[in-house]
Amino acid sequence: MYTSQHSEFILTPLIRILKDGIAACRAIGSGIDSYPMGEYLMQSLFLKMTGAQEQKMKCICWELATLDYDYRYEFLNKKKYGECSSYSCKSSIFNDLIEIIRKEKPSFEPSSLIDVFFCTNALNEIDTLYRNSALCIWQSREYQFYKTHYSSFLNFNQIKYPPHINSYQLFQPPLKAKYEEIVYRHRNRCAHNTLSYQVNKPDLKALASSDFGYHSYFFRFAILILIDEIFMKLFQAYIDLQKSK
Repeated sequence: MYTSQHSEFILTPLIRILKDGIAACRAIGSGIDSYPMGEYLMQSLFLKMTGAQEQKMKCICWELATLDYDYRYEFLNKKKYGECSSYSCKSSIFNDLIEIIRKEKPSFEPSSLIDVFFCTNALNEIDTLYRNSALCIWQSREYQFYKTHYSSFLNFNQIKYPPHINSYQLFQPPLKAKYEEIVYRHRNRCAHNTLSYQVNKPDLKALASSDFGYHSYFFRFAILILIDEIFMKLFQAYIDLQKSK
């Protein structure tokens, strides 16, 4: 009987952290006196979500290495994933999962799990959560920008995985670039507190950029949750294969 020490944590949706944070802030209301809490709360939730996702990536690697000795050797001696926070690390772990699933099931295609319905359902759940929270009141301009522009790169075309290939990109280039720019860099700024000496203000060049509106927590949370949903789908497929042996 296959047992997994980390599967419960890996399969716990990251969106739950966001739901808990939103539930906690209901006690303070959404009046103008609560607005100063907005940025503080959203940055705290962002750090909790990025930290949990990084731990999930590490746990997935350990789970794979527990049963697959070839992968264990590669992971311990050749793979340098570090904190598992960068796009390249997440994309590599994504391919690791697919490769090991295919050892048991050669015909497996990630598109069998991650399709247009998967993407639509994930994004709808995220937006429902936003609409029923104080977040869209505290940062209404950012939320309206998100509503208007998210479909330009948060869509199925950015996570479409062609069949019969050996190496995948987790995201297509537009969404990959957005992850690196608005998630990964901001994660590093917050985690290492570099904003403390940068006075937490963007320069005029950044403010004038047409992409500045994308630098909001609504996009950051959505991208993190989409990554999490993808990995949970794949890891559940891996668990099911192990249990069927």
